[in-house]
Amino acid sequence: MTFLLPINSDGTSSSWDAGPPVLDCRGIGKRFGANVALQGVDFALEAGEVHGVVGANGAGKSTLMRILAGVLPEHEGQIFVEGRPVSLASPKAALAHGIAMVYQELSGVGQLSVAENLFLGRQPLTAFGTVDWRTMNQQARQFLGEMEIDIDVHRRLDRYPLVIRQMVEIARGLHSGARVLILDEPTSALSPPETRRLFQLIQQLRSRGVALVFISHFIEDVLEICDRVTILKDGRKLRTAPARSLDKHIIIDTMLGRTTAEGEAHAWGAQEAAKLPPQRSAPPAIQVRGLCATGCFQDVKLDVAPGECLGLYGFVGAGHQELAHAIAGALRPSSGEVVFDGRRLRPGDTRDAVKRGVVLVAADRAKTLVRGSEIYKNVTMAHLRRSVGSWLTRRRETAVAKPLLGKVFCRPALPRLRAGNLSGGNQQKVVLAKWLLGPIKVLVLEEPTRGMDVGAKDEILRLVRGLKEQGAAVILASTEPELLLAHADRILTFRRGRQTHEFKDTTVDRISLMRQA
Repeated sequence: MTFLLPINSDGTSSSWDAGPPVLDCRGIGKRFGANVALQGVDFALEAGEVHGVVGANGAGKSTLMRILAGVLPEHEGQIFVEGRPVSLASPKAALAHGIAMVYQELSGVGQLSVAENLFLGRQPLTAFGTVDWRTMNQQARQFLGEMEIDIDVHRRLDRYPLVIRQMVEIARGLHSGARVLILDEPTSALSPPETRRLFQLIQQLRSRGVALVFISHFIEDVLEICDRVTILKDGRKLRTAPARSLDKHIIIDTMLGRTTAEGEAHAWGAQEAAKLPPQRSAPPAIQVRGLCATGCFQDVKLDVAPGECLGLYGFVGAGHQELAHAIAGALRPSSGEVVFDGRRLRPGDTRDAVKRGVVLVAADRAKTLVRGSEIYKNVTMAHLRRSVGSWLTRRRETAVAKPLLGKVFCRPALPRLRAGNLSGGNQQKVVLAKWLLGPIKVLVLEEPTRGMDVGAKDEILRLVRGLKEQGAAVILASTEPELLLAHADRILTFRRGRQTHEFKDTTVDRISLMRQA
């Protein structure tokens, strides 16, 4: 079922002609040093509209929304709320103008009750200055009831499934006075029934005149729930059109550059496609059989041979990134098994995995790096006894770490510098140096080059190629099709936690990958 407002031929709704847009952005630009994140972007949002924003990684979606949420107050251009120019200097200022953002990583406090989360920072007080629990619970129950969210407001928030926590966060924004809600990847971790429930709430809010921005990599969801869609690419707005005039293929072609805003064809270079080799006949180094993790992925089956790179591709929330963690023991699956060298890996046991040579380089470096500690400690910590011996001294650790830092091209190669003082790319190099001290038979990479400059990317991937040539099996999980096209021998695509296709022994391009995701 698709929810739509009456649309005129020019892409506006007849109900929007009565007054100025509730939110109107004109010529928005943002730079981070020499990097242009947004350039001359116009964006308007009407009362009672659900407006989708789509684009590939780095298109500028997050930057634009962080500006609207008051997180990035310094920018070019002007923002108008109901026709009046405003300055969104902070999230508090944005909320004062009726704009709230519900982030993909929910900010609710799980240990507190639903009511406490709804009134966070604004609890009603008694005449004695203490929290008026009775009034707070009563008002929370009444407010949620009006939104048809029938839950126990006394219960801890983390006792509810994700969709309920998300709905409570949406309710908190509205309860704080928001008339504009920005939803960041709201369906990325939801099952189909949970998505239907969220869409029912969105439809209800739309009928009350609330304006919503819906950011998602799930284009089917955007087309179903949104009235209009804005497509961004490389910090520019390419197109805004009624959702009913678009389909998934049109959106993908536009956001990748095959169709410009004027509908012109775009010439593609050879780098947009790759010829994948035949699958290796060697016995697999690692096998995954029927692996499931509730809310993340289901019934995954795959194998990787020594010296082979298997790519896992999908949009954010497709489940392939969590799968990478489960294979390496960093996430405990609910069922299924990972078999390495003919023996099962202990589920959720990173120590067992590392000991046997299965290592993870996670996108979140905080998971594999202690930024507050010196570089040498980070390099030696995983294989301390193997690398330094029983007699532990700083001199010994430094002596072990220094040549490895040179091997991974870490700059500066100063073992006693704190890891947190390095750039993101050099932090990733330290993580790789750490694993080089032990056996690497299976290297699991999750977005290994995220946030790096071109030079750092080349150096990291050169190291990965070297390990692959030495016989390591590589599993590369990414949301960047170019990365997989350049380095994978086979590619599995994922959508909503399920494998959708395997590309092998064929020519594949970005369009083909994205259409399967």
